Amino acid sequence: MNIPSHLVNTANLISRAFPEGVSEADYMPLLVVLYPYMADENLVEVVHLLTGRDRGVALNDVYSAGSGAGVDTEAVVAIRARLVSAGLEEWLLEE
Repeated sequence: MNIPSHLVNTANLISRAFPEGVSEADYMPLLVVLYPYMADENLVEVVHLLTGRDRGVALNDVYSAGSGAGVDTEAVVAIRARLVSAGLEEWLLEE
């Protein structure tokens, strides 16, 4: 997988948090957590690279995540905790 240099830290963070890959149940909450910190295009690209989702589908998902509508709050809290354990705070300082 060829990850652009500006997305390597993000891909590494997600890979540490989800070593088995991002499940369907975790996908939208993950986007909701990352959305405020990333440009839409960058979030689409990293999602495409790590999950294999079509870029157009990923773009629509990113827009949905930006609204936060229909995403379980408890799931978002759990994903945030998982990302914090994987180094979210350090990632935020790098970005």
